[in-house]
Amino acid sequence: MSILEPYHLHEFSHFEFPPASRVLDVGCGPGEQMLELLRRGHEPVGIDPDPACVETVRSYELEAVQGFAEHLPFPDSSFDGVISKVVLPYTRSAIAMKEMARVLKPGGMARFSFHGAGYFLLYAAKHPNWKTRIYGLRSLVNGWSYAATGKRLPGFLGDTIYQSRTRLNRYYRRLGLELLEDPQAPTFMGFPVFIYQAVRKRPLARLSIYRPQVGSSQGQKLTSKPQTSDKLHEFTVKDEFAMK
Repeated sequence: MSILEPYHLHEFSHFEFPPASRVLDVGCGPGEQMLELLRRGHEPVGIDPDPACVETVRSYELEAVQGFAEHLPFPDSSFDGVISKVVLPYTRSAIAMKEMARVLKPGGMARFSFHGAGYFLLYAAKHPNWKTRIYGLRSLVNGWSYAATGKRLPGFLGDTIYQSRTRLNRYYRRLGLELLEDPQAPTFMGFPVFIYQAVRKRPLARLSIYRPQVGSSQGQKLTSKPQTSDKLHEFTVKDEFAMK
């Protein structure tokens, strides 16, 4: 059994939406969650940076595009729902969260799960593989550095960051998202291993957002990771530092 298994909150569902909702799966992988959404009568759409995963999803005759959470190639208010399952730790989180809020319709719901600090503490303390223990430790150091300075560690050392409820709640307030569900999941050394939350976009929420162009050039834009410099985005490291 995985060392993480006791810390999952199985009663939390990523799939509870009003009937026949159009739902975006951010970081859809090979489409398992999309198939469950389809089974429940929803219209799933997926996005993932891995072209092999996108092709797998399309083989099920479902809609999927290759791309990144920081640069969603969809118009504003395109979806009734959004799901993102432990994707945010591997993104520039403020930009990705703002993009997910942008494509969500007013009144729409998003269902998230995140890695908390306890996830990486558990890896650092108990994982049988020493390389994974080091990964857990550097992810913790990266998270602490980020909270203190607003900056990640350089290069691959800064590729993963845990989430905290404090930072997430500040994202939600800034983006016009209302927290609906925040169940308490098992902790390790007093820190959450996983954080499970559902939010709703307030009907009158207004966001000033960088909008990716959607059109004939979309395929070209999605063949490589998009630029996410401060010049392109209004809501980047400066905002993240204010939201730690």
